[in-house]
Amino acid sequence: MKQPMHCIHRLAFCLMCVLLLLPGRAAATDWVYTVVDGDTIWDLSEKHLDHVGRFEQVRRLNGIDDPEHMQPGTRLRIPLEWVRTNAVAAEAAQVQGEVRLLKAGGESRPLRRGDRIELGDRIVTTAGSSVSIRFADDSRLSLKGDSEIRFDHLSAYGDTGMVDTRLNLQRGRLDTQVTPAVGAGSRFDIETPSAISAVRGTDYRAAVREGGDSSSIEVLQGRVAVSGAGRRTQVAGGYGTRVDAGKPPVPPRRLLPAPELEPVPEPVTQPGWRLAWSALPGAIAYRTELAAEPAFETLLWQDRSARPFANLPDVPDGRYHIRVRGIDALGLEGQDRAVGFEVDARPRPPLPLQPADGQVLRGAGPELLWSRSDDARSYRLEIAADESFSSPLLDRRDIAGDRFDAATLSQPGRYYWRLRSQASDGEVGPPGAVRYYEVKPQPPAVDAEVAADEAGLLIASWPAGAPGQRFQAQLANDRYFADRQRDELLEEPQMTIEPVEGQLRYLRVRIVEPDGYRGPWGATQQIAPIPDTGYWWVILVSVIGILAL
Repeated sequence: MKQPMHCIHRLAFCLMCVLLLLPGRAAATDWVYTVVDGDTIWDLSEKHLDHVGRFEQVRRLNGIDDPEHMQPGTRLRIPLEWVRTNAVAAEAAQVQGEVRLLKAGGESRPLRRGDRIELGDRIVTTAGSSVSIRFADDSRLSLKGDSEIRFDHLSAYGDTGMVDTRLNLQRGRLDTQVTPAVGAGSRFDIETPSAISAVRGTDYRAAVREGGDSSSIEVLQGRVAVSGAGRRTQVAGGYGTRVDAGKPPVPPRRLLPAPELEPVPEPVTQPGWRLAWSALPGAIAYRTELAAEPAFETLLWQDRSARPFANLPDVPDGRYHIRVRGIDALGLEGQDRAVGFEVDARPRPPLPLQPADGQVLRGAGPELLWSRSDDARSYRLEIAADESFSSPLLDRRDIAGDRFDAATLSQPGRYYWRLRSQASDGEVGPPGAVRYYEVKPQPPAVDAEVAADEAGLLIASWPAGAPGQRFQAQLANDRYFADRQRDELLEEPQMTIEPVEGQLRYLRVRIVEPDGYRGPWGATQQIAPIPDTGYWWVILVSVIGILAL
């Protein structure tokens, strides 16, 4: 019985060898090498395999009769376990803010640009910081603020271009741009507390929610295999999934479309300028990110808000890029809308203080007053008759102080004004906020006349005003109008007054404009008392005289 069994084993071995030598599709665990002119199996083994003695196995496996003269274009199958592997380090390509490198040996230090990141290392970012990491195959990973990642495997298959990268995102968010796989050994996996994402060339985002019990995967381009609780699903570009601890991935859902941004001025001249966009149906919040480069590998600032706008941070003058995306009820973040823009906000303009915007002045222009800017050596003041400043009335440069008397601009009309700062090196900054004030003519003083009518009443009257004007009339027992008998706002240019005995009274009138402005008082008039108490004398006695004080 032993002899037949031995024959069966030998037969099975020979059959396996024959099958291996037959042309066909390479196994998933094989590296496929394409022969180029001048290649030999010996050179191939010396350069790429774990030891040069593999050359005979490669020859037999691929049925090569003349290993010294292989035909260019020939495809050779080589098991991955024969290919030489070596540890490779990742590199900190860019660092923004406070980022720490925790070495596998226990050392902890600030991460700097160009630092090597090796197997077992961890990177921790603080809020507001970020880091871009470059791998051996030029794949990129951008780790956002308040995140932590561990590097569980960093190796390469010699010079084949195949790289095996396995990471563990313990908290926070990241973006990846993974180089397409060049062979069966290429691997790029990201593990979170609730999921594993296997990538073979794609752009996607991963995030671990606060508490670590849930992860989200958003695929922007390519395809990602996402596993959780023993279940695996394929997520295509434009879709995302969420994986809760102990549960399989939810069915992939389409990501929210990119929002439409309102026009961005070129350049942006106001610190804290507001970027706005169209509200997205299905969005419960929005994420805004600011970067100095269009790839957004590191962030200068980010914001999450339920409102469809964001006030930009105060940043130095220069070129920037900003992107916005919606966030749905599942927590998946959608497609980005990005735009580049220029900031030219320095030296900063001062803040106008007076007059108040839209204030109405009478008869003369105001004294303009503004704050002092730390960036300014002097100021440039512009005053114009229109908001676009195409009709300039004044352009005064090198004003050293923080005020200017504009009393000479007294013609009735609306005046627009703005300020710029001029730095010590001569650079003139952008204009500040445009304010305006209005000059209107001073209402004239009005003098009343008093006469008695046929019924014995006293009638005070004065010239009619312009349309919309009213009149304030005061009648008092003293010339200082402290003891007032009457204080009325009248539509008509007259006032009826009851005559009294024994009391000298005083009357004054002024115009009240439609906007509530009250003009100067006219001359104060004296109203003499009735000289006799007899009733019949009341009708006969008129005011003896109305004397101007």
